[in-house]
Amino acid sequence: MKPDIEKLIEKYLKGTCSEEEREIVETWYSQLNEGDNLAAAHWKAKSKGLKSAVYKKIGFNDGNVRRLAFLRVAAAVLLLFLGSIAYLTLNNNDIDTKQALLAYAVDNQIEISKLKETRLILNQEKSIDLNGDAGIHYTKNELEIKDGSGTELIEKLETAKHAYNTLVVPYGRRVDIVLADGTRVWLNSGSRLVYPNAFKGDKREVFLQGEAFFDVAHNREKPFHVYAKEVDVKVLGTSFNVRAYSDEPAVKAVLVEGSVALSDAGNTKNKAHLTPGRMAIYETGKPFLLSNVNTEMYTSWKEGYLYLRNEPLQGLLKTIVRYYNVPIQIEKDQEERFFSGRLNLQSDIEETIEVIALTTGYTAEKTERGIIFRKNTNQM
Repeated sequence: MKPDIEKLIEKYLKGTCSEEEREIVETWYSQLNEGDNLAAAHWKAKSKGLKSAVYKKIGFNDGNVRRLAFLRVAAAVLLLFLGSIAYLTLNNNDIDTKQALLAYAVDNQIEISKLKETRLILNQEKSIDLNGDAGIHYTKNELEIKDGSGTELIEKLETAKHAYNTLVVPYGRRVDIVLADGTRVWLNSGSRLVYPNAFKGDKREVFLQGEAFFDVAHNREKPFHVYAKEVDVKVLGTSFNVRAYSDEPAVKAVLVEGSVALSDAGNTKNKAHLTPGRMAIYETGKPFLLSNVNTEMYTSWKEGYLYLRNEPLQGLLKTIVRYYNVPIQIEKDQEERFFSGRLNLQSDIEETIEVIALTTGYTAEKTERGIIFRKNTNQM
């Protein structure tokens, strides 16, 4: 979504747009529902106020009708509003809270790569940076925060006021958080979680970018939803891992305990159900791919180690980059290398890198640009 689209719409309705600005607005409208779920969500959240503004600008309130060209524009805009709302409502009975959450998530994006420490943003009003691996705990009326240096902070919460909070974890950091309902979430490096102060209504909903392990507090009356890219993960009370990094094409969900239902936001017929020990992989436009897995391989990161079997070296190094926040390059090799074993992520990066290099037939050199993996010719 274009960041100044609302301003352009106002100019469009006033008839003060340039030809180029008019084309931007009309093109954006025409492409609004073409696979951009977050843009559609944003528009749903904004539409009510803008629709009222359109009526007001046309002059229905005082009986004045402005020039015909402007009326036609306004009518077309309203039809698009109503069409989008009808489409979303027909396809999702829980449209209001879901779309409000997604709209907030897309409006408050943060460039994770630029952060040095974990950042907690409370209702867009207060930002708190936390040193080291932090822990956050919501109680009935308070927010307890403890960072890696042992510093403790208690914030009073207005639980009666509906507010979204954002927790952003940079590379090289991990955080665990207990939400207001008692659900515990471990967030991996390079992740973002958007969630409310308190869960109201008949469902509990959060937005995830990156990777997290959820231990959901059971509540049969309020299912828990995790929205990750185009996937909706729905549970009542269970333990599972979701991986949905923006630079990876697939969303992966692995179930440890309980039961999980998954659905595709772009195709309501594309659904899947997980039982313990199963994994679902989703790529845009494709059916869910289900398989049996050793769950430890997908959840061990939250305990400070990686348990791997035949993991491609390229994928492993991408994980190591996120975990230690150190750039790594690898020289091209015709032969694909794999790693199996257990890596202690609480060790220094030099020790971790040495284990990977020795196991895969590489040497690792530390340079000013980071770490470079080179093929060990002595072993060939």
